[in-house]
Amino acid sequence: MSRKIWRDGDFIEWEAATVHVLSQSLQRGSLAFDYTSVHYTDKGTAVFRLTSHIDRLITTCRITGLPLTYSREELIEACEETVRQNPGAVSLKISAIIPSVEVELVPQDPTVSVLIAAYDSQVDIIDKNQGVFHSAARLSLKIARDISNRREDIIPPQAKVAANYTSPMIEKWKARKEGFDDIILLDARGNVAEAPTSNIFIVDENGDLATPPAQKVLLGITRASIMEMAPSMGIGCREEELVEEDLYRASEVFLSASSIGVWPVVKIDGRTIGNGEMGTVSGRLKTRLREIKAGKDPEFEHWLHYV
Repeated sequence: MSRKIWRDGDFIEWEAATVHVLSQSLQRGSLAFDYTSVHYTDKGTAVFRLTSHIDRLITTCRITGLPLTYSREELIEACEETVRQNPGAVSLKISAIIPSVEVELVPQDPTVSVLIAAYDSQVDIIDKNQGVFHSAARLSLKIARDISNRREDIIPPQAKVAANYTSPMIEKWKARKEGFDDIILLDARGNVAEAPTSNIFIVDENGDLATPPAQKVLLGITRASIMEMAPSMGIGCREEELVEEDLYRASEVFLSASSIGVWPVVKIDGRTIGNGEMGTVSGRLKTRLREIKAGKDPEFEHWLHYV
């Protein structure tokens, strides 16, 4: 089917959702975006924590100075209608860009345009691209020691903006060539931060969770969901500084992201984590999150935004 993309109040064809090669956001990396998932439950189609994702997009625009003119309510309504216009979609991405052609770093025309896409990642993108798509059910990670990332003095990690992903892309590309699935980023002091598009958790010897402090990482919506879910399951959860040795000593390590939920890590720098399989705590959290998204968990049904 032909997907429809919402652009500033109108729906356009998928192929028409383009900008000039010299547009400010394309040339300068100022595109702000957010992503969430779409689910089909017994009660109807639902977007996972839509309002939280919209709030994070607004925060990104505030941090980066993008003069977003749409209100929270307008953006939510636009997302709802985009999902309705694209049956079968499982992904929802909203982008805020400066589309004007510019010659200076600060644009003469700072008008922000918003585009919203609802799609099936596999059918609409992966299957249509050339080359093999890299995927793994269990992750082998490399610690990226050549760069210090997530530095508050450059672009705060809380900003989900295109420019924040360039350095991690370079390091992840290198790691893929060495046989790893993804990387772990360190902060400027050498402490564990996160993966390029995911937050990281460890499970300690008591079966409790620990994750790096909020000021060091992107404020992941799935991260926040896990931190709220865990206590209701009798699992402790805390924020604290983590170093490399904490990863190696952990009984389990996993990543969290809107696209994958809970993603088990079985190796870091070639060292096996736990028994080399998905751990019990990770498995429980993964299953609970899947049930919530399927509309089968009354305690957290308020996370589902029905459209």
